[in-house]
Amino acid sequence: MASVAMSSRESGRHTSYEATVVIPLLNQRRAWLRQCVASACSQTTHVETIVVTSPFTKASTTRDLSRLCLKYSGVRILTEEGRGFAAALNTGIRAASSERVGFLLSDDWLDPRAVEVCLGHQTDIVSTGLCGFADDGVRVLEQISRTPSLEEFQGLPTLERKASYLQHFFLFRRQVLMDVGGVDEQVGLTGPDDFDMIWTLLERGASVSIVGEQLYNYRDHSGERLTLRGAQAQIDDLQKILDKHGVHGEERAQILAWHSVAYGLPYHLSVHRQANLTPPGSAPSMRSSRP
Repeated sequence: MASVAMSSRESGRHTSYEATVVIPLLNQRRAWLRQCVASACSQTTHVETIVVTSPFTKASTTRDLSRLCLKYSGVRILTEEGRGFAAALNTGIRAASSERVGFLLSDDWLDPRAVEVCLGHQTDIVSTGLCGFADDGVRVLEQISRTPSLEEFQGLPTLERKASYLQHFFLFRRQVLMDVGGVDEQVGLTGPDDFDMIWTLLERGASVSIVGEQLYNYRDHSGERLTLRGAQAQIDDLQKILDKHGVHGEERAQILAWHSVAYGLPYHLSVHRQANLTPPGSAPSMRSSRP
């Protein structure tokens, strides 16, 4: 895992920002990127926006981003230190000027109150509900929209299930992210931010609040995104996460079966047969992260 250890210079930081929103960016449609950045910069509280680009970000996307920086205050553009989605998030975590950090994916956007509502909770992890939209950003997809509850979360039997249950929008206490080394850059592209890291934090005893409002707007589309990677690649990444958390035997088979429903795999049927399990009635809430 790449380290995001805090330097002595950082430890003495002073900031007027209430929170930092980190946006990892590979490439994105101009209108979607504009909506994403505008939503972070138009929060009802004072928010720093850090957009972390990749060495592979197209020049046209970089130009679009530069224009947005001229329009909105509080936007910083950084190039990822390391390589890949998790490295981009870690770059933003290290650079954050505030003690609370949230993640926003570049094809999604926030409700204007998202950060302010989350700041009303003093826990290590604050998680909200999400509203799913079609690619036009107008048509609501009720089947992927979710309004979570703390009661449901507390009733789940394992840390893995609890990590699957929580979702974007996340607002974290920055120090707890630093303490676990940030987002693990070795577990692949499937859920390093919204599954593996949550699981890791829960193992360390992180406190959790759940906001029962749909404050994160998730755009479901067929463009460039990590959820459209091959199903077997996503299973391979999940295996890395299970290795990391020491999950083996029947419990491992059950988790693979449960999550593979979300990947749309014929593979999950063979997992069920091997483990002699009853297939779950619905897909899990964990969704892979996207650029």
